[in-house]
Amino acid sequence: MKHLETSYTAHDGQKLYLQAWMVDAPKASMLLVHGLGEHSGRYEHLVEKLNEIGVSVFTFDGRGHGKSAEGKPDAYFESYQDYLKDIDALFGKVKSYVPGVPAFLYGHSMGGGLVAAYTLQYQPETAGVVMSSPAIKAAEGTSLFLIAISSIMSKYFPKLKALQLDAQKISRIPEEVEKYRKDPLIYTEAIPARTAYELLQMMRYIEDKAAEFTRPFLLLHGTDDGLTNPKGSEMLFEKASTTDKTIRIFPGAFHELINDLDREEVIRLIVDWIQTRIEKY
Repeated sequence: MKHLETSYTAHDGQKLYLQAWMVDAPKASMLLVHGLGEHSGRYEHLVEKLNEIGVSVFTFDGRGHGKSAEGKPDAYFESYQDYLKDIDALFGKVKSYVPGVPAFLYGHSMGGGLVAAYTLQYQPETAGVVMSSPAIKAAEGTSLFLIAISSIMSKYFPKLKALQLDAQKISRIPEEVEKYRKDPLIYTEAIPARTAYELLQMMRYIEDKAAEFTRPFLLLHGTDDGLTNPKGSEMLFEKASTTDKTIRIFPGAFHELINDLDREEVIRLIVDWIQTRIEKY
């Protein structure tokens, strides 16, 4: 396994931090998109298992996140459409860097919503899409008032800290919550108004277009996820027109399934699902 680090200048001049874990004779490639507030360096334990089955994994720190942030991470971005353009450019690079093998997309939380929206809007050539706890529907208990005034806040106060996420809800394992809180590359303050508004627009787009989802996918969610809504995953599963679709709902599980009590089963499920599609290719 070879670890590479580099940067990419996006369409609007934004510099993004990229990293990849390459295998010598890849059987597949993957672009991994992290969640809101976090960064791409948190997936090494999953990457290790994917490398073992011959998958070269590429990932990046999104706009306002991790090492792509100008200064400290602030989880701020102007438009989710800019993020989709980043994903499109980088997925193209992944496929040209590792040609002739199946290419997969993986997204967690916000990243899960983004790869869903990307797949619907761009219809990329992909062997499959894995969505872990995707942001497709607002979490239960999200303020209806906040949703109602989100467009005004986004327009006039884009960087106003509007929506606080509870770190306690990421995992039932106290050590994982503690690691999350202490990670200097993770943004743990309230989410900026513009970011929250753009994610709301993304979720509405996915709901409107869900029936047009034609690519194979694996959806994973926990029943006790307090940060993204499992009903969003169920909606996408029911509406999607693809016949190659799988959903697994984990009873009692929190938000970060690969860092929660069922993590070994979750990672094995992801790896087995990808392995099956590599063999069919």
